[in-house]
Amino acid sequence: MHAVHEPDVVLLPVRTTTAPFEDAEVGALVAMLKTLAGPIRVRLLEALALQELSVGELTERIGTDYAAVSQSLARLRAAGLVTVRRDGNRTLYRTTNPHLPSLLATLLHLATHPAPPEPGNPHEHH
Repeated sequence: MHAVHEPDVVLLPVRTTTAPFEDAEVGALVAMLKTLAGPIRVRLLEALALQELSVGELTERIGTDYAAVSQSLARLRAAGLVTVRRDGNRTLYRTTNPHLPSLLATLLHLATHPAPPEPGNPHEHH
């Protein structure tokens, strides 16, 4: 039997207000979730969590074509999730927010450990 390794989850600060989200906050949250919702983009953020990499290195690492990686990086840049810098003739990408690795770990935990339905819940599907 193999032990399942859970990723270290660093909790983000809890929202300091109990007021409902403003419409603009909901819109921003939905837009960010849509940006994250793609296997190539998730793999890119995972690869860039701890290091800077070029498009070529990212293409090799995640095993997809250059155009798809480049297009996904452009979308992540537009959302402010990755940034780029030149190092001589190399263009290197990195994540812009130190919370991204813990966010990905939290989303993975939610996806792989859904809460069981409550007994007697009328919305439970069989």
